[in-house]
Amino acid sequence: MGAVETAHTDLSDRAEAAQGRPVAQVLLDSALPQLDHLFDYAVPADLADDLRVGQRVRVPFRSQNRRSHGYVVGFAERSDFGGELQPIADIVGPVPALTPQLWRVARAVADRAGGSASDILRLALPQRMVRAEKQHLAGTAADPGADDLAPEVAEQEAETAKLLLNGDRLAITSSHGPERLSTGEWVGGWAVQLAKLALAVHAEGRSAILVAPDYRDVDQLADALASLGHSGVVRVDSRQSGSARYASFLRALDAKPRIVLGNRSAIYAPAYRLGAILLWDDGDPLLSEPLAPYVHARDAALVRASIEHAESAAAVDTGVTNADQQGDDSAVDRVGLVFAAHARSAEVQRLIDINYVKAESVPPRRTRIITADAVQNLEADFGRVPEFAARSIREGLSKGPVLVQVAVPGYAPVAVCDDCGERARCKSCGGPIGFQGMHRAVCRWCGEHASAWRCPECNSARLAQRGAGSERTVEQFQKQFPGTRVILSDGAHPHERVDSRPALVVATRGAEPIAAGGYHAVVLLDADRLLSIESLRAAEDCMRWWQNAAALAAPDGRCVLASGSGPVVQAFVTGRIDEWLRSELRDRHQLRYPPAVRVASVTGGRQQVDRALKALGQLPGVDTLGPTPVQERPGPNGQRGAALLRAIVRFDYAQGAEVAKRLRGALVADAAGSSSRVAGRAPGRAHPEALRLRFDDRGVFDS
Repeated sequence: MGAVETAHTDLSDRAEAAQGRPVAQVLLDSALPQLDHLFDYAVPADLADDLRVGQRVRVPFRSQNRRSHGYVVGFAERSDFGGELQPIADIVGPVPALTPQLWRVARAVADRAGGSASDILRLALPQRMVRAEKQHLAGTAADPGADDLAPEVAEQEAETAKLLLNGDRLAITSSHGPERLSTGEWVGGWAVQLAKLALAVHAEGRSAILVAPDYRDVDQLADALASLGHSGVVRVDSRQSGSARYASFLRALDAKPRIVLGNRSAIYAPAYRLGAILLWDDGDPLLSEPLAPYVHARDAALVRASIEHAESAAAVDTGVTNADQQGDDSAVDRVGLVFAAHARSAEVQRLIDINYVKAESVPPRRTRIITADAVQNLEADFGRVPEFAARSIREGLSKGPVLVQVAVPGYAPVAVCDDCGERARCKSCGGPIGFQGMHRAVCRWCGEHASAWRCPECNSARLAQRGAGSERTVEQFQKQFPGTRVILSDGAHPHERVDSRPALVVATRGAEPIAAGGYHAVVLLDADRLLSIESLRAAEDCMRWWQNAAALAAPDGRCVLASGSGPVVQAFVTGRIDEWLRSELRDRHQLRYPPAVRVASVTGGRQQVDRALKALGQLPGVDTLGPTPVQERPGPNGQRGAALLRAIVRFDYAQGAEVAKRLRGALVADAAGSSSRVAGRAPGRAHPEALRLRFDDRGVFDS
């Protein structure tokens, strides 16, 4: 049996066995918050030899005939339960999928967010696929990295890897510009930088986890790793089939250092001797989990790094060390962190300010940027862009592709009454009406056609277009630049790459394709519209959108900001971004806005919200805004339902654990039926006024 096969077949052997202990501690796979604790079950004699920590099991719950799934978290000599313990019914598969480290991470992350550990585990553990499992255990599954040669590691990356393996936490601002790989593909220079760092960590016999916001970023990292000689990446991607994802998960479980790559859920992937977690563009909202308990990948990374380090230190203290440490009890596996981006997030800047994260000292290379204010004697606007920006487009097109970033997709984002100017609203849901085509007006919320719309102010039926989306911009550019190849890239028309031939690429923010050799001009439109978004993070998001677009320019290209003014524009143009971000943080400290403080939204009926807020007591460093009405749910047969309220709890970081504990207690009490009985309803959490918690919501103060 080869070394690779040994790694495949010892999954259950490495997990802790019952060893005569009669009690198994099981976490039920349930979304009910009142069940988010360990239950004791008897270890039956016929399963005692095979049962392992981390295995999925079926157990009786409430009755012998009702079975629930769960995970074995540990074993004990005795139970505090006074009655007779129910025995575990059976084992679901031989693989211990839940490692002790992952269990502790899931528990800590859930506790920080006032959520359930089982909700985290549903993100971390893919659905079991029997065929993929059998192939892996038999050693017949394909291992793309089995024959990889160790790539050479440059001195700079090797030095950085040593810092990471020492537990350092770094913030890296990546330089602008794409790079050509040995395979001929073009990727962002940031992808090559992070790939080299991951390989340097891997060369030291440690695993690395690479996390990026979306599949296009993940593709760039995979291409960069392959071109550098490492094709054996373990990919954890929502676009994979169930079988492929489970096979990747099993490879990550092997006792072999791996490079794990994926989107936000990859942060929970098992990794043997984890050495570093590298996160790209943490300000992207795609890294914020939309499912309860809504944990951002950045926060999960911070928790995991501290948990893994503590676990390794505890192992040394008890004399239980990895076989690779060859009995050296002084060795401690620290886990480093890298937060890389073209534009640093306010959260990372705060960590730098409190000396928890070190900022890279090497200044990044940036594209030359000019704005309307920097151009003298501006001509009148012509078409979609000012004439000075149009000249930059023409000059760029003479050399190759040009990128134009616009604010929104579609044709015209806003419809107004043509007679009185009142903004048009949908008669069904009250949402804003926009144009999907020149004569096609629809609601942007529910999609209903506005053919029968009438203005509530003047009774007019005529709609007028305001603003220009990506499709209308393409239409205008085809007239303004006749004979030019125009390419549209947005959510409905995605493009990952374009060639080096002259083309005018119109893209919405975040959907910009990579151009071979880079764009010879990057034009940013709609700055005023983006800066006016009613969001606490409008300026921060604009900086990130603009920097990411400017980073796609060729070395001789330039970026043109066609409009806009103010501190964020000045910082973008001058490159004094750190200074602006610190000023932004100072303002948020004065106003007690995130990330200067943490926040939690508490939503539900009035009684439920009042009880939750009362549970907080008079904790120092904690204050409450509201509660205020947020929505009204319709009752049976269209009757008017009870109004829901929302309160925002702001609290200092030092009080985070206590606030989460108390609000979680209120949620469990409500879910268990105590608040329902007070209100005269049947027990359960299905009632519309049920309490809901969300910690660290980036849009909690948005309109």
